Amino acid sequence: MSNAVIILAIGLVATAFGADEFRYPVIRGKLLKDEPGQLEISKGGLSYRSADGKTAIRVPLQDILEADLSDPKVIHIETYDILKRRLTGRRVYTFRLRDSRHDEALTRFLVDALPRPVIGAFGTASQGAFEILAYHRHRLGGCHGKLEIGADAIRFVSDRPGDSRTWLYRDVETIGNMTPFHFRVSTLVETYNFDLKDRLREDAYRLAWQHVHRLSGGDVEHRKPPVD
Repeated sequence: MSNAVIILAIGLVATAFGADEFRYPVIRGKLLKDEPGQLEISKGGLSYRSADGKTAIRVPLQDILEADLSDPKVIHIETYDILKRRLTGRRVYTFRLRDSRHDEALTRFLVDALPRPVIGAFGTASQGAFEILAYHRHRLGGCHGKLEIGADAIRFVSDRPGDSRTWLYRDVETIGNMTPFHFRVSTLVETYNFDLKDRLREDAYRLAWQHVHRLSGGDVEHRKPPVD
């Protein structure tokens, strides 16, 4: 084996071992003063240590209630712990990345590691079989993008990355369409309503409905998807 091949093999092994470990210089959001530190996320959980060494935080993966990675420069974690002094109840941690952005590798890792939905976007092995231009309604305003319905997931790819989402069917609670120009997808943590720029094909809605309700082909023939 040549030296070049050996070096390449070593590089691939190093990448594989590092695939489940993520390290970021961050700023931890605090009430009175932001705090610089180092954040690590791995199979062992989330670990944070402040730059001055005075603060150390450890959260096992099983204690994470919600992970929000929708902003590529922010990691927002909500835990199961309820605090009496917080109006919202739960203990939350917000980390702003100092010199970089996290990418879909971290989102994929947490999607695989956590049983609850992760807020964020990533590609899937089977991309959208059906694609349609759409407008996502916000409380104030909205954003344009493309809705994809595939065999693995429903995706919304927005011109504003923070609004892009990937919803695995295992995490989807309900879908609906009041008209052929409307589509709704809901999970435990959020609901997206879309104005579609073309008619939603019946076979596209049927594909999503089949996967959300875990139906086989024969079941679908006998159970027509309802309309909101």
